[in-house]
Amino acid sequence: MEPQKIQDNSGSQLIQFEKTDSYSKILVYFIQDFLNWWYVKMPIRHLKILGRISVLVDDNLSMSLLFKNFFVPWHRDNSLIGYFFGFLVKIFYLPIALLIYLLSILTYLAVIIIWLLLPIATLVFSITSFF
Repeated sequence: MEPQKIQDNSGSQLIQFEKTDSYSKILVYFIQDFLNWWYVKMPIRHLKILGRISVLVDDNLSMSLLFKNFFVPWHRDNSLIGYFFGFLVKIFYLPIALLIYLLSILTYLAVIIIWLLLPIATLVFSITSFF
């Protein structure tokens, strides 16, 4: 059944006062909204940030570029020394850059996991503190 539109003599609609939600319904909605934000919207945002961190660290360390040009001589010097020095520098630099890349990604993954576990841990520790 649709609510009837009540109009006054000028044709404008009058305000109808309806029953408001109870405090329990408001609390349930608040909890649902919080859980939706915490466990659905924010993890999506965190994963986008993780992808952006991956791109930024890779760009700053030039890892993908160095992997692509692994056997290219250093500064395009086509002599034997250019090939040897380029290969040697890349052999030493790439493991360090890969370690920094993995540490940054794993650190942010730990932040995401802590984010997901924080409300549950708070609830568990609050309940266990009473006993």
